Amino acid sequence: MKTRITIISLILLVNLGCSDEQLDVNSFVDDQSITTLNGQWKVFSFENYTNNIREFKTQTNSNGFDIIINFDESKSPKELFGRNTTNTMEGEFEYIGVRKIRISSYISTRVAQPAWADQFDGAISDGEVTFKINAANLRIYYSNNTKSVTLKRE
Repeated sequence: MKTRITIISLILLVNLGCSDEQLDVNSFVDDQSITTLNGQWKVFSFENYTNNIREFKTQTNSNGFDIIINFDESKSPKELFGRNTTNTMEGEFEYIGVRKIRISSYISTRVAQPAWADQFDGAISDGEVTFKINAANLRIYYSNNTKSVTLKRE
């Protein structure tokens, strides 16, 4: 009986832990009534649509630190700033179309930076990026829309 429960538990664990759901660049719910990136956002995950991978924060990839970015449209030019795990970042951005921004400058210290922060640097410094947004989430698409970073509103 004990063996049967163990086997059933393992089968359930495998079935619930794995998903056949494919990552879809169009699956994010975009709220067209929200027209600003203003506010503070924390990185939740990175998506790679080519390899069908979604990566979440771990102790290994982030050293336990978060990535927090603020978009401030009250300044001219518009600013972005925050903390990229162990380092600070800042830059400027502008809207260049519907759901599209250009990061016109981006600088970040990179001292002892973990892989999670390197991924974010690559995403945000991609130049022109598209995005989708809703009340709780922001998704920035980069690398010709083959990758994205998902952020949660703080």
